[in-house]
Amino acid sequence: MRDLYNGATSPQQLLAALLEPQAPGERLARLNTSVAHAAGASPFYRRWPTLRALDSLEDLASFGFTCKEDLRAEYPYGLLAVAPENLTRYAESTGTTGGVNAGFVTARDWKTNNFCVALAWAGLLGEHDIMAVAVPYELSYVGADIDRVAELLGVSVLAVGTNNKLCPWTRLLALLRSHKVTTLVCAPIRALRLAAMAAEQGIDLQRDLAVRRIVCMGEALSPARKARIERLWGASVYNHYGMTEAMSVALPCPQGQLHLAEQRFVFEVIDPDSAAVLAPGSTGELVLTTLAQEAMPLVRYRSGDLVKTDTSPCACGNPHTRIVHLGRVQDLIGAPARRFHISELDDILLAEPGIEPIYSVQGDASHVAIHLIPAEGGHWHDTRARLTTALERYCGIPVELVPIDRQEWYQRIDNRSKPGTVPAPASPLSTKETMQ
Repeated sequence: MRDLYNGATSPQQLLAALLEPQAPGERLARLNTSVAHAAGASPFYRRWPTLRALDSLEDLASFGFTCKEDLRAEYPYGLLAVAPENLTRYAESTGTTGGVNAGFVTARDWKTNNFCVALAWAGLLGEHDIMAVAVPYELSYVGADIDRVAELLGVSVLAVGTNNKLCPWTRLLALLRSHKVTTLVCAPIRALRLAAMAAEQGIDLQRDLAVRRIVCMGEALSPARKARIERLWGASVYNHYGMTEAMSVALPCPQGQLHLAEQRFVFEVIDPDSAAVLAPGSTGELVLTTLAQEAMPLVRYRSGDLVKTDTSPCACGNPHTRIVHLGRVQDLIGAPARRFHISELDDILLAEPGIEPIYSVQGDASHVAIHLIPAEGGHWHDTRARLTTALERYCGIPVELVPIDRQEWYQRIDNRSKPGTVPAPASPLSTKETMQ
């Protein structure tokens, strides 16, 4: 097996390798080592006759793509590139589009990812922090990864998880209060639901709780949604982006930005329709190739996620490209001449006081339907008219607003470990639907 870590084995050596700047030539050498490892050790990539040494980073575009459908077809071990006894962790993901993806890591893969996250989170957390981790632990990396990062940073952890039967939302809210938690890690929709529950119980989040930062993961976090959570909680909100196939992909900085983990990947952004590589600073589908992943190397893996990139300098000093994770590519809707992502509607919907901030958007090329909860004490007729006008002006196609029962929908959310995947009630549309 080719050594992707240049002989580094101890934690100190792995950390030093992450901190070392990468000249373009060194980066190309690491990429070629990773590609060669994939071609020689991965059963899936052994069937790719086109894999070869590259003359430049730009030549990467000459390879084909790895897609989620490939991972599902090769489940469970088709992309495993080391002997099973060399694995440290295994994870699975059903994602938002169906099917099962497997993920594998060796000890060096795992520790390198832990260090990468810890280096980023060190700018957010300190040894006096108490952190509630309300993300999945079962068949997942993310909860265990955050626990390791907390240990490295000296942070106290309440490992809450997302099993709502063992630790229901009401208990989580009580723990945040009784244990003076300073940092909450959760999906955006969980932060919004907890805020609604606090209001129901007469709890003032900013007065009665000590939460001063929230790290969101597991779902897209639009700028409008981030701002709404910050206002509700009186806390700084950060985004963290990862996936089972590759662990942490983009990391937060103290400026509230999200930086790609270029120490561990080569990234491209492509047009989701034509698959053409786009220029830096573009909006498109994120594609990644691993540099340091010996158990499961990936070559030009199409993430299925739409991102907006920004290569301008960040005030935090991190030179890596910044992104805004807009959501799934499949959630682009609208007429061909005016396609938009459903997350763009957050700017309009979250500015409307006549509805609650949790809703579901469905759409196709000719119609948009939005299931939402009217605010208590509001005037639904006026709200509907105002929202419909604003949304249709933006979308350029008819928009239907469908009011739904607050208690029924919140109960469905409360009983799911991944509340962002709860579908709205049946709708005449059968195309795209995403909880916001």
